Amino acid sequence: MHRSSKSLARLTAVIYLHSVRTWRYKYSFINSSINTMLWITIFLLGVIMFVPSRELPVVAPQVFWGITVWNIITYTVVYISGWTTWFLVSMGLVEEHILHGLDLPALLAGRLVTVLAESAIAVPLVYFVLRGVAGPMKLVDSVGLLFYGLATAEAMALGYALILATLALRLSIPGPMLDITNFILFVIGGIAAPVARLPAPLRVVAILTPYSHAAEIVRYAATRTMPYLGLLAEVLISGALAIAMPAAAYIFYRFVEKHYLRRYGVRGVGRM
Repeated sequence: MHRSSKSLARLTAVIYLHSVRTWRYKYSFINSSINTMLWITIFLLGVIMFVPSRELPVVAPQVFWGITVWNIITYTVVYISGWTTWFLVSMGLVEEHILHGLDLPALLAGRLVTVLAESAIAVPLVYFVLRGVAGPMKLVDSVGLLFYGLATAEAMALGYALILATLALRLSIPGPMLDITNFILFVIGGIAAPVARLPAPLRVVAILTPYSHAAEIVRYAATRTMPYLGLLAEVLISGALAIAMPAAAYIFYRFVEKHYLRRYGVRGVGRM
């Protein structure tokens, strides 16, 4: 079989695997989506209470899309880096996939099926809650830029999640336990609010945060809020990071696989 045909067959198998598994666990991720929406509602109510009514048409869409970006990032990290140790290692499937010639990053990237399925439930729920509090609002001004911003944010999150998953295999620590940036970056990393509105010292932190660049594009696509570094700069930076982070993650995994996994085996600790 031609190499491209084999790659296509493996890709199809990975997507099918995660689609079937997501469907079988549908009640679990539906419950998780609802719980996430309830927690986010607490944050939403806290923000909206202190926003003047005249600013709601602009602030409400910014809050919604900020939460959407953060939601995608969070689910990607948990469902890829966490699943690595909680399922793959526990079931002894890491070595099996390596022996059959399937790159583990490709298998883990397939978890985006589950990420998108859960986001498809949680994000509309958040919208209806926010609409009930803030009233009708215009969510999108540029569909193309919105898609680009969300896609680059997802690609960055995928790269970060794969790095955490590889570290989990190397250090025997579940991936989510290695992630200490999640909620911190949501508040100070230019995701929840425009970078220009942050205090001056935090703007530096936000600019150094990869996700802030994608979030700035999403906000511009929704409300035409000009990014702190300018739209063109953010488009170029986001695109570069969306390529560089998954590429760096793949290189890191190949290094760990060659020098540790194939020599010493998997030493991760599964979920009890």
